[in-house]
Amino acid sequence: MELIAVPVRAAVLTDGPGAGGEFVVSHSESGLTRGLEIDEQVVVVDPDGEFHAASVVDLEFSLEDTHYVLELGVRLPPDTVRERLSGVDTGAPAGDDLGALLDLLGRLRDRPEPS
Repeated sequence: MELIAVPVRAAVLTDGPGAGGEFVVSHSESGLTRGLEIDEQVVVVDPDGEFHAASVVDLEFSLEDTHYVLELGVRLPPDTVRERLSGVDTGAPAGDDLGALLDLLGRLRDRPEPS
């Protein structure tokens, strides 16, 4: 799993919605050593040091660069970030099940309230 540093806070990056919002990161500014694929999961860190799950939902190409369209997921606790970035399964229930649960809770939190 890759780590991508972004220059602005998550809420600003997605124009306010936070989790669930989409934003674009260029490959040349991402610091990545390899290209990303659609549906690939990544970790995003903002200037405040907050980590978020994100997934690649689209790729856009120009003559100068590749641009990744990412959908921001939930904020991640440091232990989960370490586990995701290391790729090591610690045996604790903090694996894919916890990640899926955190993503679901983030989507529920960010749903618009019924009027």
